[in-house]
Amino acid sequence: MRRGAPLLAAALALALPTASPAGEPAPARTGAQVSGPPADADAAAAYFTDTELIDQDGRPRRFYTDLLRGRKVLIHFVFTSCKGACPTMTANLARVQALLGKRAGKEIAILTITVDPVNDTPKVLKQFAAKFNAGDGWRFLTGTPQNVEKVLGRLGGLTKKPEEHTSTLLIGDTKTGMWLKATATERPETIVHLVDHINDAP
Repeated sequence: MRRGAPLLAAALALALPTASPAGEPAPARTGAQVSGPPADADAAAAYFTDTELIDQDGRPRRFYTDLLRGRKVLIHFVFTSCKGACPTMTANLARVQALLGKRAGKEIAILTITVDPVNDTPKVLKQFAAKFNAGDGWRFLTGTPQNVEKVLGRLGGLTKKPEEHTSTLLIGDTKTGMWLKATATERPETIVHLVDHINDAP
């Protein structure tokens, strides 16, 4: 099978199985694994795009080049005024970041993308990030509604209303093109296991 952008699209658009239920030990493989273009960075860049987003510090970030390329990534979706799942998911990823230790921010990036860019300004996202002691390498991202919508569409996170957003956690290795879908409330230990073993043979 030819590797390329269409395969990435399939990996991220399908409703793939989630990680194992909380309380169960992490297996050697969990979720669904789909190969993308491990050696073809141009295909990945074309799929994900270099759409400009803005992080919690007000810095513009090109989506593929600055945030994805050459590293493992965890991506989830929130809006800061959420009173339901968003704080729970974000607190869970804070525990994941703690387990990752010094690898977080270097070889592994955590990306939180707002589904409410009109209200979630960089200042609001910075305050939200501070509540969870988000460290280096964890980017909370907003931007123009058009740019955020484009990125969310690529990742399968686009929704008509913020409160209808998915609790999906995307786990990817952009060096190899391997991606998984889990839930952002999965046990932190299981999420770290998935990150560490994403490239294992099924």
